[in-house]
Amino acid sequence: MVANSTRFSCAALLIAGVASSAANADTTVLPDVQINLYVDGDLYQYDPSTQQAWGNPNGTFGFFGSASANVADSGHQMSWDMLVNPDPFIIANIVYTNISSSTQNVTLEFVLPIGMSMSSSLIGGSVSGSLTDVNGDGANFSAIDGGSAYQARADGSTAAGMLTGANVNAGPFGSSLIGPESFGTPIPSLPYGAINFDMAIRYEFSLTAGDSVSLAGSFVAVPAPGAVALLGIAGLVGRRRRR
Repeated sequence: MVANSTRFSCAALLIAGVASSAANADTTVLPDVQINLYVDGDLYQYDPSTQQAWGNPNGTFGFFGSASANVADSGHQMSWDMLVNPDPFIIANIVYTNISSSTQNVTLEFVLPIGMSMSSSLIGGSVSGSLTDVNGDGANFSAIDGGSAYQARADGSTAAGMLTGANVNAGPFGSSLIGPESFGTPIPSLPYGAINFDMAIRYEFSLTAGDSVSLAGSFVAVPAPGAVALLGIAGLVGRRRRR
């Protein structure tokens, strides 16, 4: 499904503008974004291209949708709002509600295949959110086992983590802020190694029964200046050979 929509914050659009200036993707072919959700070990996979998805003139793609499952301890309701560019960056905003009767351990991952291989890169990202008590008995959002509730991942490995050891509480029918945090600022400026296949944002957290969390995260990668220079030299060599 193709649509035109603007649902992102000014900060998110600024990141999108910075990243998309490097290269523009083919907006006629939707990237194969995957949503993998693990709830207490149960796997749910969602294809965001089957709901609202569209290409933008600047080479970015938007995805908007929702899903739910009423399955005992894995019951959940979730909505997503994404902006991506395979050249590459990903912004993933989610609202997740635990509709079961017990606390859940949740791993929610948005995976984007990239359209360019980088031998060396600069990365950066950000995350913020809020916790809301829905059922009036208080709410808790926490990182699992003291880990990072936000992870920027490249080729299946964690490149950076934030909200490490997070433990946020909200009173009856109240809300509390989560974050904000960022890395590689100005985004992207943190030196990193090669990224060849995909990049992802992973949210990993514990959430009390009947409560809701919203998270807005970004992960941006660009070729490091040395890699850009090598690409330029390779292009010059190629043109000289053709001459």
